[in-house]
Amino acid sequence: MGFHGFDTAKIRSLAGDLETLSQGVTSLHRDVAGVLTRADELMAGKSATASTLLQPLVGYPLGGRAAMPGTLAAELHDTQGSMVRRCDQLDGVQHLTDEGYAIDPALYFGDEKAPEEKKITDLLSALAALDGKDFGSNGNRDDLQKLRDRFGDLTPAELDALLSKVPAADLKRLNDLAAKDDDGSGWKWWDHNGLPDGEFRDFVSSLVKRAGPSHWPALEAAFPSVQPGFDTTDAWIEGYNPQSSQGAKGMHFGVPGEPLFATPGLIDVDGIAQGRFGDCWYIASLTATAHADPKFIQEGIKQNPNGTIDVRIWDKDGKVHWVTVTPDLPMDQNGNVMSANGNGEVWPAYYEKAFALMYGGDKGGGPDGHENDPRYDRKEQGDYGAIEWDFTDKAPSYVTGHDPKSIDNDFGSVKSSFESHHPVIVATRSDDDLKNDHLNPQFDPHYVTRHVFYVKGFDADGKMILGNPWGPGGDIHITAQQYHDYFNSPQELQVGG
Repeated sequence: MGFHGFDTAKIRSLAGDLETLSQGVTSLHRDVAGVLTRADELMAGKSATASTLLQPLVGYPLGGRAAMPGTLAAELHDTQGSMVRRCDQLDGVQHLTDEGYAIDPALYFGDEKAPEEKKITDLLSALAALDGKDFGSNGNRDDLQKLRDRFGDLTPAELDALLSKVPAADLKRLNDLAAKDDDGSGWKWWDHNGLPDGEFRDFVSSLVKRAGPSHWPALEAAFPSVQPGFDTTDAWIEGYNPQSSQGAKGMHFGVPGEPLFATPGLIDVDGIAQGRFGDCWYIASLTATAHADPKFIQEGIKQNPNGTIDVRIWDKDGKVHWVTVTPDLPMDQNGNVMSANGNGEVWPAYYEKAFALMYGGDKGGGPDGHENDPRYDRKEQGDYGAIEWDFTDKAPSYVTGHDPKSIDNDFGSVKSSFESHHPVIVATRSDDDLKNDHLNPQFDPHYVTRHVFYVKGFDADGKMILGNPWGPGGDIHITAQQYHDYFNSPQELQVGG
């Protein structure tokens, strides 16, 4: 039966037959069209055929249209070409597995150029040569960029084969060298070490996007930036979200049962919920943008053939990246997704996961009441803990690619921005602020201090409708006076352009 049930000799024979057919289709098309056209002329106004597939041929090439069988020529040629490439891939993968390389079965039948063992062995040698190498006073960036480009030349099967053979220490050494960007301090300007953050992020994403699932653990072990940790989050340390009081015991990574989109290709903007991490400021920005321009958010996320997910996100310098994340998400002890989620869909969770990896404006978290407790803020970038407890103006640029606009802190200005078709987010005041002004935060059961809401609209009584990023059912309706008393820091988000 051949390699894993595929008899490439027979498949190649079938591909040859399809190519022969494609070459004969043009003459067949001409002959059939001639017969139908002559018959149509002789039938005194009656159609020569009742077939909707053959009717366009009547009068061809003068009055008719190109249709079957002529249109099959290119399709048959393309199909046989794909079959041949897949056979080359299978034969190449069989050779590599016979030589002791491990390639994920998900990649066996890819429409790729056949794998070349020499590319793999040469790159393995280059990685081993990094051990103890002295890059000199000019740094190692040029050498690392050449290595990065060689990784980029690997097909998915070649990358899998390399990952199955490369020593863990060699892969980790590559991370340690590439992740260290030393040219930002301003001193020793000639000493370019490591890859700049954006380049390194794109490199890691390119590996995750192509590798077979069985090799993701090796990438996660060597490159910590593949997977954001959660052990600095309030939910992990305290066992629950301190604002919503939702439990978070048994937190672990697992693959959700829900699809990316409940309705293929569409997002449900009304089903977005924050989950158990304290990143309302980000989820409010994401949700507000999704309400204003659902297509923009929908186009910013896609699933790859190997099961990973690409998310479009801008970095702290305003440069766009497609961050590739693995499909596993933080879950509780009952297997429920603990991070952001939707109504029967999980695309918000992957936006949040990509943001956790990319967020660069944090120095351990905003004021969260634990400033002197190293358990909460010991890591500054690349995990879920770093995206908790920050401010309204920090997240929008990562979602939209544009800095937000701070607007006057009054009801009328917020309304004007919203009615100009801009997403708007607003923050609530702290408990201490309200206490000092002798205000009662219980004016609405869904009001939460030190929280971020997004503007959904205005009701028939002229009250502002604020959506809660915790999810459906948490809307509040407020008067102009209530806005003045209980809210601040409004931000107008800029989408598109």
